[in-house]
Amino acid sequence: MAGRILLLVLLPAALAVAQDDGARMDALEKENAELRQRVENLEGVQQAVASDVEDTAEGLGLNMVVKRGSVWGIFQLFGDTGVTYASPELPNRGEAFFFDGGIDLFFTARVGDHFQVLSETVFLSSIGTTSDSSKFDQERLWGAYKFSDLLQLKLGLEHGPISRWNNLYHHGKWLELTVTRPFLARFEGDGGILPMHEAGVEARGAIPFAKGRLTYVFFLSNGRGPQVTDVEEFSDHNDAKAITGGLGFEPMGTHPLWVAVFVRWDEIPPNAADPARLRSIGQIVTTLQVDYRGERIQVLSEVAFISGSDRTSSTDFDHVAAYFQVGYSLNDEWTPYFRFDIRDMDQGDPYYSPVNRDLDAYEIVGGVRFDFVENAAIKLEIGFGEREERDGGGVVSDRGYIRVGFQLSFVF
Repeated sequence: MAGRILLLVLLPAALAVAQDDGARMDALEKENAELRQRVENLEGVQQAVASDVEDTAEGLGLNMVVKRGSVWGIFQLFGDTGVTYASPELPNRGEAFFFDGGIDLFFTARVGDHFQVLSETVFLSSIGTTSDSSKFDQERLWGAYKFSDLLQLKLGLEHGPISRWNNLYHHGKWLELTVTRPFLARFEGDGGILPMHEAGVEARGAIPFAKGRLTYVFFLSNGRGPQVTDVEEFSDHNDAKAITGGLGFEPMGTHPLWVAVFVRWDEIPPNAADPARLRSIGQIVTTLQVDYRGERIQVLSEVAFISGSDRTSSTDFDHVAAYFQVGYSLNDEWTPYFRFDIRDMDQGDPYYSPVNRDLDAYEIVGGVRFDFVENAAIKLEIGFGEREERDGGGVVSDRGYIRVGFQLSFVF
């Protein structure tokens, strides 16, 4: 009797515990299922958004992903710092100096299946004669609608397609294999000779066929400003617009290989402050691009032909810039690299000469990159070469130089 009474007392409690355990198990399974779905959604967002950023490497690294309704976005922060030794010393810098490379705020989002926006804002330092300063620059800001693989239309401020390096790496130094950019791909405010930023409308697409994939780009944008350092983000100094067109080819059955040719036509406006620039300059830029990414080896090479027709002096000027870079990954961490870089300029070009960018230079670069954690790398680079220099009297002479750079770059 006592046993039956004990059983009657304990049975409801046991049933309650069992029901409670079952409810907890159901809740845990439901929660786990929701967590798995969230992870799958986030991974899908990363792949989907990154896949829409054509010809860039922003999809690498650690992406911070947000999702709200039909909006999927990725936010990333790039930064770098380091130290440089240069002999002879660089203007206003001394032989050895530490540097802050700046912070790059990158954001891209996809709204639905077809519309995408992208913003890249850089907080960078400028070197002055007496003191340094910092400022925010809006480097890219655009919206794009993708009708299909055959056609995507983009409107806004973008890095022009005239340089493959520029379209691959943009401003995030962690994305680049090296410490420095080649002559051809340097920005307008950092010794560059090509227009790196374009504000306008772009059409691009891809056409697959049996032998591979053919890509095309057409870009109608504001032209270059009166000075080579100008970036025409908000206006254009003349009615003529710059036109850039290009074709690329990616063959099937190989490691990722890209070969392309681009041509850019522009009418550079006169500069009223310069007596040698009373009329416009017609400029045509043609670039040939090769990009190969094997399992271990990386090859990137470009050559640019720049033809300028000065209407003031009725003189033509022809320039060539080129580089060849190769990197070999020993494993997932260590990647040594080599680059040969050259710039062959016609002296006296009235567009380039006021800031001494009409001078020749060549450089041989060697270095190694060490990815010591997933989202950070250190790079050690040595470069030596020869460059032409112009003194205060306008006399040009050759001067050899050597530099050593160490950089810590990261992305979050």
